[in-house]
Amino acid sequence: MESVAAKKRKVSTTYIPDEIAFSILSKLPFKSIKRFECIRKAWSLLSENPHFMNMFYKNLLSNSHQCPYYDGGSLLLRDFELGKDVFYSISGERFENKVQLDFSNAYADRFKFRIFGFGSINGTFCLYQDYYYGKTLLWNPSAHAIKLVPSQDELVESSIEDVVDFVSIHDTYYLHGFGYDNLRNDYKVICHVTITGEHAGYGCMSLDPIWVIYSLRTNSWRILDVSSMPCSLARIDGTQVYMDGVCHWLAEEVDDTLEGPCVVSFYLSNEEFFITYIPSYLDDCFNLHTLWINLAVLNGSIALISYHEETTNFHISILGEYGIKESWTKLFMVGPLSCIERPIGVGTKGEIFVIRQDKELVCLDLSTQMIVELAYKEVNSIDRIVMYKETFFQLEE
Repeated sequence: MESVAAKKRKVSTTYIPDEIAFSILSKLPFKSIKRFECIRKAWSLLSENPHFMNMFYKNLLSNSHQCPYYDGGSLLLRDFELGKDVFYSISGERFENKVQLDFSNAYADRFKFRIFGFGSINGTFCLYQDYYYGKTLLWNPSAHAIKLVPSQDELVESSIEDVVDFVSIHDTYYLHGFGYDNLRNDYKVICHVTITGEHAGYGCMSLDPIWVIYSLRTNSWRILDVSSMPCSLARIDGTQVYMDGVCHWLAEEVDDTLEGPCVVSFYLSNEEFFITYIPSYLDDCFNLHTLWINLAVLNGSIALISYHEETTNFHISILGEYGIKESWTKLFMVGPLSCIERPIGVGTKGEIFVIRQDKELVCLDLSTQMIVELAYKEVNSIDRIVMYKETFFQLEE
């Protein structure tokens, strides 16, 4: 029979010291860390352990460039020169390489387009004329392909065909999401539609809003059965992001249906959504009407980054689990940085690109918390920088 001492020796060989375990855990996505907290008592408060969190955010920033959807070693810079849109790819260790991308299409000279979301998805961008109405394009610069998304008007009209005595109908479209459904090999666009009508007897009336979704494979729109899904009334550039089959956007408290600001996460494959409220103690950016709020992807996790103009501080927090308010964790705060005029985007490794008060383009390296000079300094009329991954996916005609 095996002795008690021998059993103890066997047990001891499987024991992993906390220091080694913490080093391993700190390399995982934050969602996995939150799940591991229930395994051992020593791990139960990992997100409140300063030593562990210091290791975690260093690994987080060093590994963020591995994002499979956005990483391509370059960024897309949108400028507005001589009354038309101009797009540049900038790359290199200090972004010294600048290449103008071909954006020649039938609409480029007539409409001013904006970039939707956090960056390209498998090399494809969603461009829009504005949030409220107008043209929407899917554009792959590498493949020199542009796809005009068809109008939703016919679908909206069919949804209200049983409404009588309306002399006119007006609908407004609010772009909310753009992403890739990997189960169906399909690119999709999500819109929230508000509808008003001029009634013959009662004047102007508001009808129930609807959600619609566009499929590139079918080149058509259809109505979503998600009437209770919160919409983003702020409609601020950078408050929408895509990751691993899920579109996310920030929604603010507008009525009694929401407890407060939250992130809405919409799954493109099964068309379900989760609401994750943002604790008031996490970041007071919504109460203070902060100059700049962004959602970003950092090493497989959704991050909330805000810039507080009054204190000139950046706040960076991360979401551990969709739908769980308590899984938000503040990673760190950077600042004060009085030299900043305004932020304009987040890079592939978590760098925050800003226009400095001397009108030069620089970036804030979160791993060192220092301002880094860039080879590319021109600002002209730049308003945004987003991530760009070069692929040659052909958009269907």
